[in-house]
Amino acid sequence: MNGEQAKAACKALSDWLKKTKDFGKYPAKIEATCDFVMDGMTYYVIKYKKTALGKWFIGVAGGYVGNSSENCGHVFTGMRDLYDEKTALEFGRKMAVFIRNFNEREAMKAAVNALFRKNQAYVQSLTLDADKINRQFVNTEMRGFTQVGKVDITSNHVVVADPLCYVAMGKFMPTLEQEIPNGTYTAEISVCRSRQAGLRICTARLKIKDAKAVRYELAKPVPETAANVSKDGTVWTGYPVDAGMTCFIDAKGADKMGEWIDKWHKQNQGKNHYDDYFAAIFAESYEKFPEFQREGGDFIEWTNPDSSERMVMISSGFGDGFYQCFWGYDENGEICELVTPLVDPDLFDKS
Repeated sequence: MNGEQAKAACKALSDWLKKTKDFGKYPAKIEATCDFVMDGMTYYVIKYKKTALGKWFIGVAGGYVGNSSENCGHVFTGMRDLYDEKTALEFGRKMAVFIRNFNEREAMKAAVNALFRKNQAYVQSLTLDADKINRQFVNTEMRGFTQVGKVDITSNHVVVADPLCYVAMGKFMPTLEQEIPNGTYTAEISVCRSRQAGLRICTARLKIKDAKAVRYELAKPVPETAANVSKDGTVWTGYPVDAGMTCFIDAKGADKMGEWIDKWHKQNQGKNHYDDYFAAIFAESYEKFPEFQREGGDFIEWTNPDSSERMVMISSGFGDGFYQCFWGYDENGEICELVTPLVDPDLFDKS
């Protein structure tokens, strides 16, 4: 056992204990009793007392590379586990594995949060690059796309909104100003897969015609249906999400959906329309298409039982927030699609 390193390990654990709320002071006695090597780094098993006549407790400090006195931050004690010489080495190894895994999870969480903040700027942007979207709708090891259902448009207008919260409530569901021909259109999603964020839906797309978009323009709402209008009269584009979901639905169909949910609640007093109705449909979707969604389901095609009109619901990337949508135009200047960006996969390709 390296004497100088052992002293450094004891000091590291002492400092750690001093900073904790539950212990809050330096230990009365502390001693490194044995060491072990894990992945090329040395760890020290340490016994310590809170008071001079108290019991010995066990802790660990490491890992140290070579003869360095600087550890990598793996310092921990449960402050309740008594030191037992017979099991100290084995218990110390378990503690080292625990703190390493904990630190890795915390580092992963911090990295995802940083990427989430960057993604917020992407989804709130009022411009959209056609090449970025086209590069998402490919099938590679990290990216993929699939059709998720049909949408019946009967009023020449589309609503893009949070279906489970705001369509159900009849508010914050902007009707898009641009008209499209009545008909049935295919909804698609692109996904990315990464170690840090897992599987995420990146873009929801409603194909109006079978052509490639070469440019995008911000989709403006009918003013009286906008999510908000500023004091100066500026009409906001975009829509809020409060239930982690977006959708493509006919404008009048959105009203009919709200009416149907109201009726469902009257017939199912005390129940929740997601937990007690839609969750089973999402779970069924996951069973059919597990490679494109997370367990529990991220998208469905839903047919209104009263009107027989179809719409699609799609998980909104990182969940709640404020999202924009855009009309895509082909090389002839004609509308070919409607998209709502949810996650920028370029942020996650290397994660």
